[in-house]
Amino acid sequence: MKLQKELIFLFLIVILAGFLRLYKLDQNPPSPYWEEAAIGFDSWSILKTTKDHHGNIFPITAFQSFGDYKPSFYFYLNTISEAIFGLNTFAVRLPSALAGIGTVIAVYFLILITFREHRSVQSLALISSLLLAIVPWHILISRVGFETNVSFFLDVLGLYLFIKFLKQKSPKIYVLFLSFIFWALSIYTYHSARVFIPLLILSLIFIYREKAWQQKKQTLLSGIIFVLFLIPLIVKISSPEIRQRFNETSALATLEPVLASNAAIASDGGSRVAKLIHHRYWYYGKILVQNYLSHFDYNFLFLNGDQNYRHSIGLVGQLYWIYAPLILLGLYFYIRKKEKNLTPILTFTLLAPIPAALTTGTPHALRTLPMVLGLVVLAAYGFINIWEKIEKKKNLNKFLATFFSLILLFHLTQFWHYYWHTYRNKYAGQWQYGYQELMHYVGQVRLNYDAVLMTRDYGRPAMYYWFYNQIDPELVQKWNSIYPKIRENIYSLKIFILELIQTLWVRDYKLKLKKC
Repeated sequence: MKLQKELIFLFLIVILAGFLRLYKLDQNPPSPYWEEAAIGFDSWSILKTTKDHHGNIFPITAFQSFGDYKPSFYFYLNTISEAIFGLNTFAVRLPSALAGIGTVIAVYFLILITFREHRSVQSLALISSLLLAIVPWHILISRVGFETNVSFFLDVLGLYLFIKFLKQKSPKIYVLFLSFIFWALSIYTYHSARVFIPLLILSLIFIYREKAWQQKKQTLLSGIIFVLFLIPLIVKISSPEIRQRFNETSALATLEPVLASNAAIASDGGSRVAKLIHHRYWYYGKILVQNYLSHFDYNFLFLNGDQNYRHSIGLVGQLYWIYAPLILLGLYFYIRKKEKNLTPILTFTLLAPIPAALTTGTPHALRTLPMVLGLVVLAAYGFINIWEKIEKKKNLNKFLATFFSLILLFHLTQFWHYYWHTYRNKYAGQWQYGYQELMHYVGQVRLNYDAVLMTRDYGRPAMYYWFYNQIDPELVQKWNSIYPKIRENIYSLKIFILELIQTLWVRDYKLKLKKC
């Protein structure tokens, strides 16, 4: 009876999570940003032609897209969504939304297996799932076609299965295989996972070293399977498909530390000691440490959030402020009770900012999404420990439950109201709102003109035109193969000339570009 009651609570939490992530999914955010449009059209292109819009057949490691080489797995998930719902915003966002709901469920089972000896394990699991279901960080990212959300879901699934394997009385090898396969898929889903997952695997093997050693053959075999899955990535490790995104965002590519180092050495006399003390590596190290710690900044977590308003709404932090005291309580009880069950989850969270620390633009909510796991579990753990201390004091128990319920309800109501009534209008420009109306209009009038010219200052009009007008991918592939040099010249002028695509099915049209 008790288990049935708890499953009902879990069902209600999942319904709430589903509503927050699926309600009018295609309407808020108010428009797909250009990377969503690119994912949508490339997935459509694969579905219809087996090639991306550049003409590459079934890309495995990454899709070329805008030259940033996005990992491939989200695209293939999206082909399933688009096969059912067609090429539209809802279909592009659906895999992320479903992954968000799936993560809420996965966290529940992760806590059950990790804390199975804890006397309040069911309550801890339910509260952890609830806190994840309503947290702004996870809701916002789940409502956009962000690959990181699917990657996070796969990370949590892998962690759950890994711990389940080690805690089984009769370990089943397929459970461990699945764990490593999910982690491998995560690496094929989001750039940060390429750093995060190897670190996580090594850390977990160290934490559970005794049990891992007892199952050394199974662990080694799973590791081999993991590496085999990654062979396509490994053989291209030095190619643009793997390195391009890192090269674009790397904090190690900036020249400021070199200039600061040279200036300090010169002012210190240029001696060998000066060169050692003021070596550029110290300056780069300082940047990496600052980048890492910025993700634990109170302003980022609890007040204003990520300053990229596609990643936060600007009204609240990545988490609600009520989570802050609960997280501190959770840390206190973790240290005091030496709660080893929390260690793998906290390790998961502490490793999460490392990939982002290697890049510019920190703190960054997308690259560090896995952080949210440990933070919500810590908050739930803090609440449960306080609850256990006063459980015999019924009046105080009721007050505590009512107080936190009302605070959470206030937070969620405030967030949801702002998200729908202010955010979608105030930050519509962040989402390139207006392209849908523009591209539908262009699709209607394009035959009335010799050429249609649009500036690229506000986005990437070509991709939006293909996406909203559902242009035949074969025509786009043909254009890409016929006009590669012309296309580059047009892009350098920040102009997209629709006629170059239009001519492929209207008439033969020759365009001469004059130098400006």
